[in-house]
Parts: sequence; structure tokens; C-alpha cells
Amino acid sequence: MDEVPSLTVRLLGGSPAWHGDGEIALGPAQRQAVFATLALHAGQFVSRKDIIDAVWGERPPDSATGIVYTYVSALRRALEPVGEPLVATRAGYRLDLPRQQVDVHVFEAELDRARTHRLAGAHQRELESLRSALDQWRGSALNGIPGPFAETERARLNELRMSAAERQAEVALHLGGHRELAGELAVLVERHPLREGLHRMLVTALFRSGRQAEALAAFDRARETIIERSGLEPGPELLALRQRVLDGDPSLHHQDQPERHRPTQALPERPSAFVGREFELGRLRRHLSALLDEGRGGTVWLDGEAGSGKSALLAEALATARHRTSWVEADELTSAVPLSLIADCLGGEALESLDKTVTGLCEDGPRVLVFEDLHWADEESLLAWQRLHLLTAHLPLLLIGSARPLPRRRTLDVLRARLEGDIVSLPPFDSAGVAALAEEFLARCPGEEFLGFAAEYTAGNAGYLRELFAEFADGRDVTTAPHSRITAVVEDHLSTLSVPCKRTLNSAALLGSSFTVADLAGVTGRDLRALIEVVEEALAARVLETEDDRLRFRVPLERSVFAANTPPAIRAVLHQEIAATMAGSGAPADRVAEQLLQAGDELTAAWIPQWLLDNVGALSTGPAVELLHLLSHQRNLTEDQHESLTGELAALLLPEAGTESSWPAGRTGEAAQPWCAPLHALARPGVPFQRGPLR
Repeated sequence: MDEVPSLTVRLLGGSPAWHGDGEIALGPAQRQAVFATLALHAGQFVSRKDIIDAVWGERPPDSATGIVYTYVSALRRALEPVGEPLVATRAGYRLDLPRQQVDVHVFEAELDRARTHRLAGAHQRELESLRSALDQWRGSALNGIPGPFAETERARLNELRMSAAERQAEVALHLGGHRELAGELAVLVERHPLREGLHRMLVTALFRSGRQAEALAAFDRARETIIERSGLEPGPELLALRQRVLDGDPSLHHQDQPERHRPTQALPERPSAFVGREFELGRLRRHLSALLDEGRGGTVWLDGEAGSGKSALLAEALATARHRTSWVEADELTSAVPLSLIADCLGGEALESLDKTVTGLCEDGPRVLVFEDLHWADEESLLAWQRLHLLTAHLPLLLIGSARPLPRRRTLDVLRARLEGDIVSLPPFDSAGVAALAEEFLARCPGEEFLGFAAEYTAGNAGYLRELFAEFADGRDVTTAPHSRITAVVEDHLSTLSVPCKRTLNSAALLGSSFTVADLAGVTGRDLRALIEVVEEALAARVLETEDDRLRFRVPLERSVFAANTPPAIRAVLHQEIAATMAGSGAPADRVAEQLLQAGDELTAAWIPQWLLDNVGALSTGPAVELLHLLSHQRNLTEDQHESLTGELAALLLPEAGTESSWPAGRTGEAAQPWCAPLHALARPGVPFQRGPLR
């Protein structure tokens, strides 16, 4: 295609069309939307229907076809100074323009070059390509251009820009540019306060520049900002970085490779404590024996949710074949880099000829290739993984892939369904597995009651159980609000959830053991359509599950972590507001009481005392006693309220105080009177009340 010498299209800021140094006036916003659609498909025909969909979406005006014809005619007149680049045919319209004259296409081409340099390990060239890509930007993408197509492209391009900026900073940091980078990163974190990668690099750049105090201050600002804007704690990587800065970790001063997606060419260390999974372990070891003893290849697909112990199982099963194993892990950024997993595991030469590379490896003896977390893999790597699977039929090659069931991806589902290999699933630990894990970690049995609590609280998730037992061994009370270490693990497991979903789950966690969508709508104030979307996301991620017509958290520990994201003082207020909403809608008294009890000593709402007096007969004895006790010691009660509440409490504790059958065993007559003494103290606010024996 011949160049149109003086026509330049700028969709990454500024006016869309330029003739030399002069702007070409394209007219109204919708006419510019037609031009942008054609420019983003430069050199290709775009049908009238596609243009209509791009500009108006699902509800175009009846005259849309005529409007498009008018717009194209006007655009052709506007472009006359540069010739006739806009071609019209029955098939549609085409902007006859080389892609290198459209800034979006130049931007994407430079990103592709950067990825190629990255796979080849040429980081200086990668940095140059990233800078060239980002130099294409002069403002906001598709600024002021309307329509669903422009909106989608704007979001895509802005995300690519941010990813490129992060990667540019990451490579520059790796190449030793930390001193120059600190100021640039400080600006970026101001503009994009929720990008944790930018915060991590700023803290690292400051630390490497000898500015430890400023690095710690940057972390504090990052944490405060993230909590304020998202309502969530930062991820575990950023939290761990603070401790590394405090410790003066020497590994922060230099890294052989950029931080993200560092390839691992050897098997991770064997876990110090491995219990359970005997059946699954046996299946993996049979495959390994067939490989090493008979030269017979095969494929194993390992399924399991986050924290189920996939990595520990593989490390244990393959411990005797470390020298024959190559191991690589995918992460969230992997899908943006074509064939990155293959290159990381087998080297850049594998991109030229996968069959030749793997055959050469296997000529030196049996090989094991492990690809972890395939749910993050890029599409090209998944196709190459399928090719490796076919090679196992005639090579001494054991191919192992592991993946979480979520997030769901069609390519991954198809790959798994067509797999002619062994699919090994890791279910939650049963009671025997929980007991064995506890004994290994604690060197003792903590008791059936604690084991039952641990199994239920974690839903048998091996990763959660290990953290729980570790905190228990350190003497922490694990039955209260979760501590920072286990919270970080939970948040890492749930990192794929969207921010709106996480915020909704923060509120859902306050609603009690189960709740309805209507309950959730009441506490969040979100419209039903948006609420259903995030609930469906939480159900798909198996954070929530259904119970008849109600919802509940599948893992109580995860509910505790979400609840803890709301500060205690605010939590107490919200529990009382939820209780008021429930009471007003006629919810069962015990459900209202459950909310009030979670507010603890902060029961300050004026409606509560009278509600309790009106409903005490409808409550179960335990919740009624606890609420009466809590309220009877509030300082804002009237004298009548205090007397009524303490009277109801005494009646529940001593329903027939004058009969011997109501006295504790071994006490009769006058001997029973000292036992009654604490009840008299209820008339005096502030006297402690020991509730333990009543439970």
C-alpha cells in the first residue's frame, strides 16, 4: 500500500487527522467516531453494519444507514487535501492508509517488538521499544469520540499504556536506572494510586538510591491510599516489601532479571512438612517411574483451587528427579506476552522449532516439564502446550500442567477436555487430613474441638490450614479476627476478584451466616443489575454458594477477612443499621439479634432497647441473655428501660427462682441464696457479668 505522504492519524491524544503540521477538521463527534473506526481497521474494509454498531451499539436510529453515508461523504471531502484515502464499495468502507501512519498501530507494533526483545533477554532493546511505544501518546486515547467501540478501545488502550509504563519502569529499574526513576514513579503513583506494581517499584527505587526512610514513607502513603480508595489492604507482595526494606534485604539491591514472571528452571524446594494426598502422590509417582524406568512419556493435569497444595504435591512427587525437571510458573501478566511460558521453560530457541528443541532435550535422557498455573498462560503457550502433549506419545517426556478451576477460560476448558492423559484433582482436606496436617505442624493433637473448628473455618483448604496452624503454634487466638499473615494469604487467593466484587463482599460479610440478595441490596445501596453481576462473579469464583434461596460464604475464614476490611467502629454502626433494616422488614428476631450481637459493646442506637423488650419472647435463650446483658449496662438507658431489661434477664436466668428444681445441683434452701447474688448486681450498671458458664 502506498503511503499517503502528509496524512497522519492520531488517536492517542489530540485531534484525529493531520495534514503535515495542520489539523484536518473532521466535524462532529459521531463523524469522528466513524473515522476512528476506519482508522483502527486501516487497510481493511469495514461494513456499514459494523460502523453502525461501533457508533450507536444495540439501539441505532432508524436512519443510521443514511447517516453513515452522509458522514462518509463529509469525511471524503474533509480529506481531499491528502487525496482520496477513503474508499467506498458495496462491501463497506476502507481507509486506504498504511498502519505506520496511525499512532495506535505504531504503539502496538512497538509493544510487539518489546515483547520479542524480552523473550530474547535483550532488555536494553526492550526498554527502547517501550519508550518508543509510549512516545506515541499525546493525551487521552480516542478523546471525546463517542460510541461503544470507542469506549471499549479506550479502555483497552489505556490499560496497555499503563502496562507498558509499568514494564518500562521495571526494566529501567533492572538496568540500574533507580536514581532517575524515583521521580518519574512518584508522579505515576499520584496519577494511578491503585497500581500496586508502581508503588512496589517506587519503594524499591528509593531503597536502592540509599533513601530507606523515604522508601518506608512511600510504603505508608501507598497503604493508606489503597485502603482509602478500595477499602482493601494492599496485596502480600507490597506488604512483604516493607519488611524487606526494614531488614535492609540485600537482594533488593540487585536482580538478575526483572521482577515479574521470572522463569524457574529447577524444581522448588521439597516441602518440610508434607502429609496427606497419598492417593494423588501415588498417581504422580507411577507416571515418574514409567518415565525413568521404561522411558514412557505421559501427561498429567493437576486441578485444585488456590491453596490446595498443588506445588507442594509436585515438589514431593518429583523430588527424586530434580536434575531432570524444568519448572515454570505463569502469573497475571503472562497472558499479555505470547509464548512467554515456552520461552521461559525451554529457551528462546524453542520458539523457532518446538519439536526440535524438545527432541534434543530428550536425547540426553527422560525429561519432566512442569507448567504451573496454566489459568494465567497466554493463548499461544497453551497451543504449544498441546503440541508438547502430542510429543509425549513418542518421547521420554512427562508433561505436567497445573491450574485452578477459576478464572474460567474457554481455551483452557477445551484443552483439558481433549486431554488424553491423567487428570488429578485435589479436593479439600477431610477430617483425617486436617488431623494429620495439625500433628505434623504442631507435633501434638490440639483436640477434636479445635480440629473441627479448623476444618470448618478453612473448608479444608490446605494453604489456609497451614497458616492457621502456624498462628496457633505461635500462641495467637485464631478464633478471633484473622491476623495479618493469614489475611495476606486469603487476599492473594482472591486477587482475581474485581474491585466492585470485593467491596460488595466486604458488606456481605457483615450480614451474618447467610443472607439474601435483597439483604445485600439494602446494605450496599447498589442497583439490582449491578449487584447481580458481582454476586454471579462471587458464585463463579466459589467465594459464595447458594443455600436454598439464600447466599453464604463457602469458606468462613474468607468471610472473616472480608469483614475485617471494615474498621471496627464503622462495623459496629453498620451492624446496627443492618439490624434496623431487618427489623423494619419483619425479619426473624434471631437474625436481627445476630446483627446486634456483632456490634458488641457499641449498641448505641436508641431503638434497640424497646425492640428487645418487645421481642425478647421470640428470641432463642442464648441471644436473648447476651443482648439483655449488653444493653443493661449501657449508660444512655432510662431508669425504666434499665429496670425492664434487668428484670427480663433475671427472669431468663431464674425462671422459677423459688423452686428447688431451678437451683444448681447440691444447693437447696438458704444455700442457694449466694448464687443469686450476681443477679442483684444487675441493678447497678458497670458490674461485670460472667457469661461463660451459661453457654
